[in-house]
Formats: sequence, structure tokens, C-alpha cells
Amino acid sequence: MYLNEKKIAILLAAYNAEQYIAEQIESILTQTNQDWTLYIRNDGSKDNTGDVIAEYCEKYPNIIEIDRGAGNLGCRNNFFRLLEVVDSDYFMFCDADDVWFDDKIEISLDRMRELEAVHHNKPLLVHTDSAVYDADLNLMAESYWKTVNINPDKFLTFNEICICCCVGGSTMLLNRKVKDLMFPLADNDFIFDYWIAINTVQHGIISTIHRPTKKYRQHNTNVCGVTVGDENSVFNKLKESVSLLKKYKQESDKLKTIGYGGFAKYLFYKMIVIAKMRLSKY
Repeated sequence: MYLNEKKIAILLAAYNAEQYIAEQIESILTQTNQDWTLYIRNDGSKDNTGDVIAEYCEKYPNIIEIDRGAGNLGCRNNFFRLLEVVDSDYFMFCDADDVWFDDKIEISLDRMRELEAVHHNKPLLVHTDSAVYDADLNLMAESYWKTVNINPDKFLTFNEICICCCVGGSTMLLNRKVKDLMFPLADNDFIFDYWIAINTVQHGIISTIHRPTKKYRQHNTNVCGVTVGDENSVFNKLKESVSLLKKYKQESDKLKTIGYGGFAKYLFYKMIVIAKMRLSKY
């Protein structure tokens, strides 16, 4: 167990990230809030990611690598491994290929403290928007949420977050009580940020900051990405009714394992989410 002596533990999961990870770390080093320790886990990269990490760890005492030389866990379990072995007041997750705006930590922590003044001893999660950039950091969209026409404030109930989770892992700041909800870790394959969000909304508070705090870099090796400019993509898929219903049934069956309910409930809230996205603008 790593006991963080700073206020915030930044958890960076890296895999084959040698091309971008230095730029990400540099953006953390220039944060207006410096009350943090950066913990990095290299998930069995096959490139020179490990060498880059080692150079920063040698140079900066507040950058620490865990599980050096360990094997590949995959994106979800790599982040949860970091969260499991680090103890801190607050946690932030970090992708290796993004770039943080200088005040990302400051903005998020300010909101967290506002929440703590009202909601004592509750699990609290703050998340923000992202600006979308290409691989060379040319701006593609000033707001990820506006690009996909999703206002997170409209999807903050458990029933809706299960269908449409707008809470991105690398935009989160969470308190220690959210971590307490995670462990022991459930035996499922829900994406880590989705699992954190649906547990937090049931027991605590999720607060949205309508401001980008990072450059969300899009490139051909993204684990997840966003298509800019195709606003009707969700609804075009409705034409593919047979394959779509099959996909919905699979999603419903997966949610049933955590007590969400049956297929009828899933479809009901799916239609609500689609209607909200269709009939309103961010």
C-alpha cells in the first residue's frame, strides 16, 4: 500500500504510450495546484514507455511507479490496481495520451470542497468536460459533450447513467469514500469509470463542471474515441433494428447482473435517453 502524503493521488495507467506520455506528465507538472503525487503503472508495454516513466521517476520524487515489470491487466484492471494500492484523500485518473489544462486540478478540487461543505461524509465525485484534439493536438471540438449533444446534468439518475454514462474517467476527481465503494472489486467487466459512476450515483453525489479541463487526444490507437461531426449517428443506428435490439438485449442482460431490472425497464429508459438527446440541445 502506498500512503500518499499529498492531498491528491493522480493515477496514470499506461500502455504502449511512449509517443505521448511525456507530454501528459509535463502538463501535470505545470498544474496550478501542486498538492499531488503521480502514481504510474505500466501495463506491460511493448515499446519504450517504461524507459520514459523511469526517467521521470528518477527526476521527480512525487512521481512513483508501482508494479514495475509486472504483466498486462488491461485498461480496467490497470486503473483499479492503482486505486487499490494507493491510499489518499482524493483521487484523479489520468490517460497517458491526453494533455491537462494547467488549472484542471484546481478547478476540480474547488468544486469538491464546495460539495464537502454541504454533503458531509458522503461519496463525492466531480467530473468535467473535455476539448477534443487530433493526434498532433490540433483542436477538433471545444466541447466533447456538445459534440455528442449530451448534457450530463440530464443523465444523473442511476437508471439513466446505466444507459448513458457521461462521466469520463480521466475527468474525475473522487474522494476517499468513493474508493470505499469499489473494494472488494466486483467480478464483472464493466469499464472502470462506468462502474465508479453507477456506484457513486446510488450512494453519493456526482457534480458536473461544464468546462473542459483537458485535451482529449484522438489517434488511431485510442482505447475509446469520439467521432466529431456526426450528430445523428445514434439515431441512424435505429434503422438497423434487428442488430440494435440484439445489442440492447446484451446490454440489458449485463445490467441485470447488478440488479438493474429486466429488458422492459432497460428499453423504457433507453427511449427516454434517446428522446432527451434527440429533442434537446446541449
